[in-house]
Amino acid sequence: MRERIVEAASKEIRRNGMRFTMGELAKQLGMSTKTLYGVFPSKDELIAEILTGAIDELQHKEKEILNNASLNTLEKLRRCLILIPADFQFIELNLITELQRYYPNQWNRLDQFLNEQWGSITELFQEGIRQGLLRPFNAKIFIDLYVGGFYRLMEDSAANRSSMTLQEGLHDMGEILLAGIIERES
Repeated sequence: MRERIVEAASKEIRRNGMRFTMGELAKQLGMSTKTLYGVFPSKDELIAEILTGAIDELQHKEKEILNNASLNTLEKLRRCLILIPADFQFIELNLITELQRYYPNQWNRLDQFLNEQWGSITELFQEGIRQGLLRPFNAKIFIDLYVGGFYRLMEDSAANRSSMTLQEGLHDMGEILLAGIIERES
């Protein structure tokens, strides 16, 4: 039942954002609100479960990329920089702004993940430099630019200055940032 609720809530989020009510979700699932609250005592806990699943999926996908011997270091970097959970590939960035505004505890978890999940990427940076594929650069500044760019994409979306999806924004940003660190042949 827990998985069924999470799946229905994820669909509702993709369709209408975070503003659905637990009553609407219960009705959609054909169960009482009391039953729904018996499984998830609050909407915040339901959102937390969805976010945990998304973070777990990202970490799993990153491991798959890193362990894929058929990919070179640059391709691994490209793919890692645009990782998105499957359920969120085509969401608009303003959904993340809703998370920040209405679910600050869950936003803090996502924000912490965004700022701290760089260990494997940093190792790829070092490997790329050793291989002569990347020029030496300050990894911390790269990470700060990436995270700051992500926040800016959110701000633009919230202010209706952009309607791009999360996938589109991360792809473009990743390509621009990689272009600045790839070693150029003379």
